[in-house]
Amino acid sequence: MGLTDIVDDVLALCDTERVSVGEMTAAFGGAAFLPALLIPAVIVVSPLSGIPFLPTICGIMIFLVAMQMAAQRRKLWLPGWLCRRSIGTRRLKSGMARVRRLARWLDGHSGRRLTLLTRQPTLTLLYLACAVCGLAMPFLELVPFSSSLLASAVCLMGLAMLTRDGLWAAVALIPILGAITILARIWF
Repeated sequence: MGLTDIVDDVLALCDTERVSVGEMTAAFGGAAFLPALLIPAVIVVSPLSGIPFLPTICGIMIFLVAMQMAAQRRKLWLPGWLCRRSIGTRRLKSGMARVRRLARWLDGHSGRRLTLLTRQPTLTLLYLACAVCGLAMPFLELVPFSSSLLASAVCLMGLAMLTRDGLWAAVALIPILGAITILARIWF
């Protein structure tokens, strides 16, 4: 499974007027942590990040999923209020269609490189880095579309975990540094 497969699976859910977070996670099964981590990140990378509070909701989901991955839970848990949140499928289709081409390119340029970065104990550090990115997204929502930087870092780290390509985990540092720069300018 690659990023393109996850985007396609989300697009397959778009046969109704709205789709909820619970429906998206259920489509991947109870233990589908990586898709549950990547779906909100891909949504925030897309133009949908301009919808007020969507990056905050997605950031909370990324945080919760990444912390459960770090704790090595066997079954994914999300609070009911988050599972009931939904998005119009027309917007979701449009956003996912724009991201699909990038996902295909990333999948095509992935291989087994720097695998040390995708094995324990480094893997736990990736989970925690994703959690911190998710936790910081609400603060970046003050600057429109800037939360997409952290979401792209989560996508790259998720791609690294998915394909065992540690190079993508290293590349994820670039958008993280960009987000740190923005946060520093906002708060200091």
